[in-house]
Amino acid sequence: MTVRERRVLLAVLGALTFASVYATVVIAPVLTQIAAEFDISTGTAGLLVAAYGGPGIVVSLLVGPYSDQLGRKRFLVAGSAVMGLFTLLASLATSFPLLIALRVIAGIGAALIFPNVSAMIGDNFAYRDRGRAMSTVIGFNTMASVIGVPTAGIVAEATSWRVSLAIVGSLCLVATVLLYFLLRPAQVHVSESKFFELYRSILRRPSALAAVASSFLGSLYWFAWSTYIVVFFEHVYGLPRGQAATLALTLGLGVLVGSQVGGRIGDRIGHKPVVASAVVISALLLLVLTNTNLPIVAGAALNLLLSAVIGARFATNQTLMTEQMPAARGTLLALSSSTIGLAIVLAASLGGLLIDTFGFPAIGVFCFAAALLSAVIVVLFVREEPIDLEIAPV
Repeated sequence: MTVRERRVLLAVLGALTFASVYATVVIAPVLTQIAAEFDISTGTAGLLVAAYGGPGIVVSLLVGPYSDQLGRKRFLVAGSAVMGLFTLLASLATSFPLLIALRVIAGIGAALIFPNVSAMIGDNFAYRDRGRAMSTVIGFNTMASVIGVPTAGIVAEATSWRVSLAIVGSLCLVATVLLYFLLRPAQVHVSESKFFELYRSILRRPSALAAVASSFLGSLYWFAWSTYIVVFFEHVYGLPRGQAATLALTLGLGVLVGSQVGGRIGDRIGHKPVVASAVVISALLLLVLTNTNLPIVAGAALNLLLSAVIGARFATNQTLMTEQMPAARGTLLALSSSTIGLAIVLAASLGGLLIDTFGFPAIGVFCFAAALLSAVIVVLFVREEPIDLEIAPV
């Protein structure tokens, strides 16, 4: 691919992931409003996050090998369309069970997107340059947190949570159209291996399995916190929803800065050490944030710092994952996406339970334990050795 073609590729993938992440985070700032409308607890409303992530547990596993065999584009287009349409329909839900069901279907679309985006970057960029490319796309989708969380909270406070969801669904459908017409060229026939052969090849590589396990634990930590960050500022500091959502902007800003720095550092010194150190440092900062009575300005600043550190992990972890199994890249990333879907379900459910029962200090302890185990696995079992620097046919 030419330099111009790669730039277009990154721009299109960035726009898609912007819409995808926006559809994911839109629920966080409106949880309390949804809980009030349907007369449920905040922890119960948090199940909407679990419902969205749940389909990825199964769908990614089924689609991954076909992505390696048939190419990425068709799955990206289909996933974006399903996610957008059913997010739009969710804004019209008349009951909480119906809202849950619509979020589940939207989550099926999202499950097709994230592993294929990373796989496509791995297909088209050599490992020595992949961290920078991954950082660029993550920069796009992190803007969804920077813009989306406060916007959704402010819009919901001025109108309702339904308007917030309708806006997100419309953006996803626009991304679908852009993806269909601008994503060129489409990758085809990466692997001739059969469905189960691809999974068996992954099971025979301990480093790949360890990378998946570490990614699961890191996601468990992050989603347990990010799902309830707006609620944290509402409950701990007594802020109205709009102000709490605005302060939650520190999460997106931190990830945006950290991901840009982390990917580039990883290209220079290796991605493995950045992954291991970033997850532990950020979780330690979260432990302090949730277990001390910091002034509101200090709390927002600390959240900005921990988000920047974990942002460095996002870019480096995805880059490290793409090189574990070059011949089965889509399958491995689908397996990882499946475990991340499981992590989202567990994090939203356990996070809500911990908040309702013990409060936010328990969230900090839980997240630190998960992050520490994630780092240990990376250090001891994950190998970082570029196996194949050739660019797959597109």
